[in-house]
Amino acid sequence: MVEAPAVPDHSVEAVANAALQITAPGAIPPIPRPLPAGWVLKESRSQPDCYYYYHQETGESTWQAPQAATTTALPTSEEQPRKRAASEDAAPEIPSSNKKAKLPQKVRTLHILRKHKDSRRPSSWRMPTITITKEEALEEMKGFQEILLESASDADELRATFEEIAKTESDCSSAKRGGDLGFFGPKKMTPEFEKASFALQIGEMSNIVETNSGFHIILRIG
Repeated sequence: MVEAPAVPDHSVEAVANAALQITAPGAIPPIPRPLPAGWVLKESRSQPDCYYYYHQETGESTWQAPQAATTTALPTSEEQPRKRAASEDAAPEIPSSNKKAKLPQKVRTLHILRKHKDSRRPSSWRMPTITITKEEALEEMKGFQEILLESASDADELRATFEEIAKTESDCSSAKRGGDLGFFGPKKMTPEFEKASFALQIGEMSNIVETNSGFHIILRIG
């Protein structure tokens, strides 16, 4: 326990008027007003019948009656979860190593195109007038896709199979090059074709992509 400070050198009446608690033996010391939180009244060990104020948390002691301090209110138990929730809702900082990789400036792809009667230009080197429906063209592309997926585990075999199908089945003039479109940058192809091409890694094959030209399967090679 913290030792009480010495009694000030002035009269009991003056001390009482100053809210000091000095009482006769055996008497209960009066408390002039409700004490602020944490403060209690204690009897001095060194000076019996003299009382002082003691703060239970800080250990501070004083003869003067403590004044209620203006303190910042602590958040209630209901407010705390809301603050935590707000911090949890904030978007976490993404480590630089996990940020999306920058897209390449150019890509090189092979592709197989199957047109249908509703294509922008329903004709090709294979067929002057294309009459198959959109549904029929899609089914044919699914057949090519199944063949290509059988070779997907071997990059060299996949490319060889892709070029072989492109040379005989693609409705694009690039068929004579095995479907090779060379390198191209943004805004050189239709938006759907460009988006699918730039999303691929080298050696990766796309799903079936639809554009106004028809249906495509794309293989990125550079």
